Amino acid sequence: MRYLLLPIVLLLAACGSQDRYYYDDPWDSPESDTPRRTYDESYVPPSRMNADQLVARAQKAERDGREDQARVDYQQAFRRDRWHPAANTGYQDLMLRNGLFDEVWQEYLDLWQQNPARGDALWFHLRPMLIQRADEPLPIGKAIAVSEDKAARIHELEVASAEKAAADDRAGALADIEAALKIADQTRLHRLRISLMPPDDYDTLLQEYAERAEENPASGDNLYLHARVVANRDPNAALAMLRDGWILDLPGWWLRFGLGEISRELADAGFEQAKGGDVPAERSCLGYYGLAEAFFNDCKSARPDEPETLAALDWIASQRKRLG
Repeated sequence: MRYLLLPIVLLLAACGSQDRYYYDDPWDSPESDTPRRTYDESYVPPSRMNADQLVARAQKAERDGREDQARVDYQQAFRRDRWHPAANTGYQDLMLRNGLFDEVWQEYLDLWQQNPARGDALWFHLRPMLIQRADEPLPIGKAIAVSEDKAARIHELEVASAEKAAADDRAGALADIEAALKIADQTRLHRLRISLMPPDDYDTLLQEYAERAEENPASGDNLYLHARVVANRDPNAALAMLRDGWILDLPGWWLRFGLGEISRELADAGFEQAKGGDVPAERSCLGYYGLAEAFFNDCKSARPDEPETLAALDWIASQRKRLG
């Protein structure tokens, strides 16, 4: 019997030792040079992070040289918020830095085609090519040269037209611009003519400028005039037309001006809704303003003293401040 006692005692000791929650760790001793591990209660696992946190994590990964991890974090941010501005711009910059223009271009082309009425979708779509072309000269085409006497007469007719338009004499204002066009076939004068034509003449005007663009498909400025008419009914369709011409790099200062002009008009149209706290509307509005600013800056680089371009850039800056 006594021989059985020893195994029983050993068994009880072993069972009792399983209830112990503390054990001596030589690496955790006060004499050890290795610091004790502590649990960071503020730590949030990536699976629980919101878009802002994931963007911050991606930016840190980029600073640390871990670009593969940054790309994963940006894509995770998209799952939380596909239209997050910093996530999209950071992701695009990362892709472009790694020579992946074609991949990022196709991705954002698909996104814009799925959301053609969102300003931020078009902005993110065109932004990589805007960056790619930043240092290229602007293909503005040849301006129509006129003598000083003709230029002075055109100016007189423009001033007279503006005065009549302010007095609600649309017919008289239009007649002055038509007279100016007989002196010089300038895009600027056609633009004024389009703005003065009665709404009932839309179909006739559309056909006229569509034919003009078809006769010279290499002219970005003729494309602008066609799009300017289309914009009276469907500004997003007009913007898509100009986008096609810009991607083909058609020459024409007015082509670039039109992209800025119609983008700004769409931004202004959605401004009140954006200012009211509607986040998608605000992002769309800022996207259109981003496009407008980019293309007006292109125009400014070619014609630094163009007053309408400078005024437009000032307006965009003030509107952005109002949105905060």
